Amino acid sequence: MKCILTCSILLFTTLFFGQNNKTVKPAVFIDLNLVPSNTIEYVDPNEIESINVVKKDSTINGVLYRGQINITSKKPKKYDFISLEQIKSEFTKIKSNNIIYMVNGTLIKDNVVTFKLDRNYILEVEVTNSKAFYNLRKSHTKFDIINILGKTKENLENKNKTLLRGHEAIGIK
Repeated sequence: MKCILTCSILLFTTLFFGQNNKTVKPAVFIDLNLVPSNTIEYVDPNEIESINVVKKDSTINGVLYRGQINITSKKPKKYDFISLEQIKSEFTKIKSNNIIYMVNGTLIKDNVVTFKLDRNYILEVEVTNSKAFYNLRKSHTKFDIINILGKTKENLENKNKTLLRGHEAIGIK
């Protein structure tokens, strides 16, 4: 009986007090559009007109946010946010749901369903599948990798580079 009572008290306190310790991120708005917090990584800082921070908690669509970050851009109608699912359907021919998403080679781990990216930020969409990796060829797990290249300075420079192939190009006869 003591064991059952101890377990129930432990379970009750974990559920009751454990949930109060969770931190909730602030709501992020770019030109009045609610976007996931990791979307601001892909916004050019030179395009930001102002940032307003509201410290008051708010509930939006049933989700409690610890404050708000309101970002106003210099050209408010410039941004056209689309989801990763929209990118998959518009830029690829993939029908599978086993997808790994990357932006500029960085894996998107959080908010995959709600993640949004500016359509104007996309330079190129590369598609690879698990068969391209030697270690995964014999695996029963099959998936596609979508790497979205953004219009960063590095990606734009690499896009404009011309690769010379063949021994004539480097002066070997």
